[in-house]
Order: sequence, then structure tokens, then C-alpha cells
Amino acid sequence: MTLICATRLLKNARHLQTTAPQVLPRDEPLQGFGSRVPDRVLARLHMPLRPDDLKPYPELAAALQRAPVPMPRAVAAEPLFQGIFAFVQVTFQTASGSAAVDTRDLNTAIAYSQRAVAPISRYAAQYGSNRLAVSSSVIPFAANVRGGRYNDQTLQGWVRSIVAQGGLPANPCLVVLNPPEVVNVDADPRRGVGGYHNFAGVPYIFVNAMGGGFTIPDPANVFALALSHEIAETAVDPRADGVNPEVCDPCGPNCQTVWIDFFDDRGAYLRASQSFPPPFAYAFFINAIVRPNASTQCPAPDLACNYAPL
Repeated sequence: MTLICATRLLKNARHLQTTAPQVLPRDEPLQGFGSRVPDRVLARLHMPLRPDDLKPYPELAAALQRAPVPMPRAVAAEPLFQGIFAFVQVTFQTASGSAAVDTRDLNTAIAYSQRAVAPISRYAAQYGSNRLAVSSSVIPFAANVRGGRYNDQTLQGWVRSIVAQGGLPANPCLVVLNPPEVVNVDADPRRGVGGYHNFAGVPYIFVNAMGGGFTIPDPANVFALALSHEIAETAVDPRADGVNPEVCDPCGPNCQTVWIDFFDDRGAYLRASQSFPPPFAYAFFINAIVRPNASTQCPAPDLACNYAPL
């Protein structure tokens, strides 16, 4: 349950690409942003830092003095997502063969998401009007991956190619589940990353599949926590540009032991818990979504995470 979201890390990296290309070039390094500035540093640049935190990185410290990373916002200033989540089955071609998330697992992830978007939409409504749906169709896409590794800039190119092919639902958010055989270097699960969301002409979500044999209750937590986290944050922050709040991080797993909302088979709320698996039966779960009055706190207080959808 400790895999975090890398969205904030990528937002901070994009800020440096724009304001300090001598630190992070505008053409992303093949080995990812973390090859220039460690992930643990990039992920915290929007937070108050002690003077010693950046002592090993004088060029970065000077850049941030000139152009600080904007702090998280509490209120949504841009429209929330009004569209359809569409899953992409990427078949990765590598030197050692092909790899893809199994079609049965992908269909289970779709069925899970079709249940999860209802409570997510209700929670997200605290931040503004939204409309969330999930397509039952899978979009096939083939990609060549050198050495079994790629970065977010490469993924953005794939997203644009899929959009250019056409045939997508109106106002799509593309969802890519990544199989264990290949690695997105900006979201390496071996460095503790579960997924992120971003924007490349349309919103898109990246999630590491941490195993196979998906089920909707996901008792082994191989996909549902990260997927619900990114769906919820995309619902409120579809452009991933720092203007709207990040609504899951304060409730975990980025800021604390993650709060999880559990629901029965009818979609009725049961309770929230930081224990997983919980000591009660459930049908599915989602990452908790923070109340607006605590959306800039890390960690948020319990009462801002432990509550029923409105």
C-alpha cells in the first residue's frame, strides 16, 4: 500500500523545464527526470524546504530562488473533467518479445472503474461540476520499447498518436495500464511509484499493474488503489497543470498511510479505513478524497479523509 502518485513530481519537473532548462532540459532525458534531479527532491519542490535540503544542488537552488514552484491550490479555478475514461491495451514490442496487460485483467479494470466513478464523482463534486463515465471498449496500440524502458515524453507521443487515429469517445481520458515486463522510468514501481496522470492534448492516466489475475475487490492491491487515485485526481485536475487541487495525495499514500473508502455490491458506502485488507467484507474500494478545507495539507487530518460521499 506504499506506492505513491508521481503527478506532483512531473508537475515540478515541467516547471523546471520551463523556468530552468539548464537544470532539466525541455527534451526529457531518456532515463527520465530522476536522472538529472533525484525523484525524492523533485517530489518536494512545491513544499517548504529547509536551506540544507538543496545544498547538494546549488544550480537547482538558484533556479528556485528566481522562479519558485507554485504551491498547491485549495480551489478549482479550471473546469473539472466532463468525459469518458477509455482504456488502451498497449502491446509493448521489446528485443525479448512482446508484453501487454492480459485482456481479462483489462476488462476487470474497466468493470471496476465503472463502479468506482460513481462515488468518485460524488466526492469530486465538492470541487465543482463533473461528469465521469467509462468506455467498455478497449483501444489497441502497439509500441516499440528500446531495452524495455521508456519515459513520460515517449508516452505523451503515444497518446497523441492514439488521438490522431480517431475513433475515440467525446472528451476522452486515455488510461494505460503498464505490465511488469516494461518500465516507465518516470514511474518505476521499484522506486515506489504506482502511477500518475498528465495531459497531452487530452488527459491520460498511467498505472503500474503490480501483478495479474485482477478482481474487482482487488484484495492483493495490484491495481485498484492506484487506478482510483488517478481517476479521482484527473476528475478534479484534468489538465494536470497545477491550477486545480490534487485531491488524493493529502489522504495518502503520498502524505500518510492511505485512507481507503469501502463500498458494498450496491455501491453503498460502508466506511473508510487505513487498514488493508479491512476487518469487514466489501465489494470494491477507492482511494479517499480530501475535503476542500484540507486539500493543501500534507497530511490532511483524519476527519478530512474519513467521511461518506456527499
